[in-house]
Amino acid sequence: MTENYLITKKKKYYWKDHFFGLLLFLLIAILTFVNYTPKNNAKNLCLILLILSLIIIVLILLNLFSVKNYCFTKNELIESSFIKNKKKVYNLDEIDGWTEKQYKGKFENWEEIIVYFKNGEKTKISSDYFENYFEIKNKIALIKNRDTQKEELIEKRINKKLAIAFFIISLLFFYWAYNALQVEYIKSNDIFVLKDKTSERIKLTRGKHKSIEIKLEMYPDLIFRISGNDAMKATHVEKLIEEIKVGDSIFVGINKSDYKQKLLKVDSLTFGDKYFFNENISVESVRSVKSDYLSLSDNNLSKSENKSWNFGWFFAFGIFFLLMSIFGWNKE
Repeated sequence: MTENYLITKKKKYYWKDHFFGLLLFLLIAILTFVNYTPKNNAKNLCLILLILSLIIIVLILLNLFSVKNYCFTKNELIESSFIKNKKKVYNLDEIDGWTEKQYKGKFENWEEIIVYFKNGEKTKISSDYFENYFEIKNKIALIKNRDTQKEELIEKRINKKLAIAFFIISLLFFYWAYNALQVEYIKSNDIFVLKDKTSERIKLTRGKHKSIEIKLEMYPDLIFRISGNDAMKATHVEKLIEEIKVGDSIFVGINKSDYKQKLLKVDSLTFGDKYFFNENISVESVRSVKSDYLSLSDNNLSKSENKSWNFGWFFAFGIFFLLMSIFGWNKE
């Protein structure tokens, strides 16, 4: 090797971010595989997460093995990677300019330069991967000046794209705000009341959102679930769990469409119910012979109270993202 050569030196643990990403999605893949049950449509979500995790794992591996090596000779820049056996050779006289971008991470900062060539090609070199990054950067800077005009143009394009993205997000929030006002109250003729006995203890599940699970003797494969802020707020939870024992009679009100689709099976299921959640039945009212635990009137009152709050939150976020869009579009 002569003094005319400069070869990139990879950092000792340049692969650490890839490793933690692989570990995370490998754990997700294993957990979703273990919980996937082909005969249970509700577990199809596990299958989708498993496939997505495997795809992300493949993409991470491809990204890791595609990290390039660079070698400078007196007149050429040679680019090579583990995946591609073929090397790319650029003439240093063909460098049209280069740009620099600073990045801020949670634990460390890094930067990246993009070298542009007159034939329209470009290559990226990151300080996150190479120990002698600044030596490489200085080598390129001696050949061609940094193109600050191109950096400004790229920044403007990014701002425009972000502005469009923020505008689309604002439209979504305005749409959700509109939908919040369109909440319909439940009418007694919209539900069908099942009279049955509980086959298991009524359970309160504490996940991301609280819900109540009711299992009935006549429908052992189905879960009758009280969920959502409106219904949970209107339910006498402790009273329901304490008073209703296994084998007690109970009256459960469900939507007539659920009754026809999932119990009678005379109407076709929606896409989501067909492939994911057809074991779950949304409960609108619950009572025993002696007590009401979730009445239609309380359920509707809760919907009415939450409607204004939901509209306000969605509308406020819509305004926020709209202002961000206007600011980003007009930013110089």
